[in-house]
Amino acid sequence: MTNQRDRTNAVSGFADGARYQSARPGYPVAAVAHMVEALDIAGARRVADVAAGTGLFTRELTAFTRDLVAVEPSPGMRLEFERQDLGVTIVEGTAESLPFEHQSIDVITVAQAFHWFDYEKALAEFTRVLGPRGHLGLIWNERDESVEWVAQLTRAMLWDLKRPFDAATDYAAVLAQGGFRGIERRDFRHTQLVDRATLDRRVLSTSYIAVMEPEGQRKILDEVAEIVRDFDEFFEVPYITTTYCARAPLEAVR
Repeated sequence: MTNQRDRTNAVSGFADGARYQSARPGYPVAAVAHMVEALDIAGARRVADVAAGTGLFTRELTAFTRDLVAVEPSPGMRLEFERQDLGVTIVEGTAESLPFEHQSIDVITVAQAFHWFDYEKALAEFTRVLGPRGHLGLIWNERDESVEWVAQLTRAMLWDLKRPFDAATDYAAVLAQGGFRGIERRDFRHTQLVDRATLDRRVLSTSYIAVMEPEGQRKILDEVAEIVRDFDEFFEVPYITTTYCARAPLEAVR
């Protein structure tokens, strides 16, 4: 069950928190509302947003819980998170080694990051801090490649060659292997309104592109520019947002 992917790009590729914050999409209202209800976030003592990045998803939770803490390993991401002034404590830590006591968290959320984790270790650590009554929620925005120009964008980004994870992965099976129960997956439609500069930053915020030499980045951006050459000044990028909500295992890890 362990995720064997090299996480070097997750460290160096996400060093520019400001670019990430300025270019990545937020999350659809319906998806957030579903997670808040399914995870009972409003009734939770404490909620932890793990691998919180710059706080794009953390921001969505602030209206629903008073005790929210964010965990993020990247200094660049933490710095940008602090600049967002969300009124949320952010601490250094990883999914595999959380800075929390046993059974001290009611809900863990993970946005756009679970694929970077060592699944076995992370889920064991989640079980330890959640206890048997806790909940786990995962969420991703993925480009809707059923739209032809988005499929072209994906190819220009060399996603099939260099992608850090397979968007088609069944994370329900991964969660079940970790002992999590009542797993529910839902998909939602989402769009992000961008201009060309924002789309360029979005492309450059992709982990493996962020660490490329400038020449390689320029080649990709030139191809992206050709794809959207005839678009209006502002245009929508369509996404499919996928959520997984689950209950923690009955037996806590000691």
